[in-house]
Amino acid sequence: MKEYLFQVSAFQSIVELLEQQGFDKYRLLAAADISPTLLRRDSGLISQLNVARLFNVVDQYADNPLVSAICGLNMPLRKQGVLAIAVQQMPNLDAMIHMLKAFLNAQSSGTDLALESSKDSLRTVFRLRFADKLNCDSMHRAQLCNLFRTLKTLFGEEWTPREVWLDHSFSHVQELSALLSCPVKTNQPKNALMFDKRWEHVTGAQVFPGNELGKESSEALSKIENIDDLIYQILPPLIYDGRTSIEQVAQLFGVQVRVLQKRLKSKGTRYSRLLEDARKTMAVDLLVDSELAISDISLQLGYQEPAIFIRSFKKWFKQTPLQWRKSVRVA
Repeated sequence: MKEYLFQVSAFQSIVELLEQQGFDKYRLLAAADISPTLLRRDSGLISQLNVARLFNVVDQYADNPLVSAICGLNMPLRKQGVLAIAVQQMPNLDAMIHMLKAFLNAQSSGTDLALESSKDSLRTVFRLRFADKLNCDSMHRAQLCNLFRTLKTLFGEEWTPREVWLDHSFSHVQELSALLSCPVKTNQPKNALMFDKRWEHVTGAQVFPGNELGKESSEALSKIENIDDLIYQILPPLIYDGRTSIEQVAQLFGVQVRVLQKRLKSKGTRYSRLLEDARKTMAVDLLVDSELAISDISLQLGYQEPAIFIRSFKKWFKQTPLQWRKSVRVA
């Protein structure tokens, strides 16, 4: 079983946004059956179903069900500056969407994102893999609006979708259209953003971050000196997305594997070492902040077998994952 998780820091940002809109955060959390102790945690992960329940409660108790969409528009994606730098390395729009999907999954796992092309338009299709367990209409609107804002931030204000698709009915579609300044259609086959065909062959080098991302991108760039730094920064999202092979990473950057290996060797490192370091950090988070079985954690981290993960973990910490988890929780 794969558990879909959400970054606690991003969850706290959502609660802050709701508080700014006049909601009592403690009443909302109680109605959604979520412990307020999450607001005091410095980091970690929570179940995506908790976030979906919170959005459902918010839209249910608000004067109109636009609150989740407003939160989505104002919810920042973690490490947007790093994402902007990574996107500008991509050889085409499809690779950019794959990279964005990886970053979305690092913040909220279980997010499917894909680029589909038709004769006269493109569409970025979006869905939540856990939607069969709970009514996720409110969360779909929140995440779709977040995707709308993120793409606009990455590509600049000239990027404007033709229309937004929702796969469910929605009573306030006109208000949502006005909020996005974009036509919204309901009861469509998929959740999607539709935009011009001309974007299909754009390269990362032709994409410039929107004004609001400029400063964050510059700050991130100052901390990332070379491609090995960039790969290390983007590996956690790629691991969450299940794209851990060096061939997949090379494809995202539009280079051959041997070219990537040569660049990393010149910096005194290897792809396998960067991947191991990223998995080590993620393993700690998953062991502390979820009830996942060791076999499920190994799956989340992209190991072919739990035994391989256990051997790696013992090499890092001189304990098995279960021994380490027990020692940390006792402390």
